[in-house]
Amino acid sequence: MSTKVPLKNAMHILQLKEQLDEIVFNYIDTSQVWEVAYSELDVLLEKTTGYFESFMEASGDKPRGNTSAVLFLNIAYKLIYFHTISYYHLKETNQDAVRDKALQLLTLSAKCIPDVNKENHLEYLKEIAQSYEEISQIQGKQQEFEQAIIEQNHIIADCFDHFSEARNLFFK
Repeated sequence: MSTKVPLKNAMHILQLKEQLDEIVFNYIDTSQVWEVAYSELDVLLEKTTGYFESFMEASGDKPRGNTSAVLFLNIAYKLIYFHTISYYHLKETNQDAVRDKALQLLTLSAKCIPDVNKENHLEYLKEIAQSYEEISQIQGKQQEFEQAIIEQNHIIADCFDHFSEARNLFFK
């Protein structure tokens, strides 16, 4: 049994993706303006979280495995990743708390990837794992991180649990 998502909600998901792509291009990939990236991603994260919470209230349960759920998770893991990277660069200190929170969020980002073995997902997993290694400053951590996520290969329900966990970390 799958959850049907009204067209209005599907359009909302596509708008979130467009906004995410624009922020990443303008403030991370092109110019690395971390303050603006973090601020814009923070607003987008609030919108995404609001969308998720309204869905949960309306349905009483996590979204089931359908195209809309996968599309949402594809946006969610990238949003968590880029928000975390922006946070880390903005706070870039040697504080253990900042590093630990960033590592925890990077892990949750990777755990939000549905069906991680797909080619596009593996590309992002490598990027997340590389950032994990750089922030943890532990040589060889990238491959270990990637392998652990690939072995876990989370199902959609697990991905939504990890999204909820990341959401709680962001809004502490």
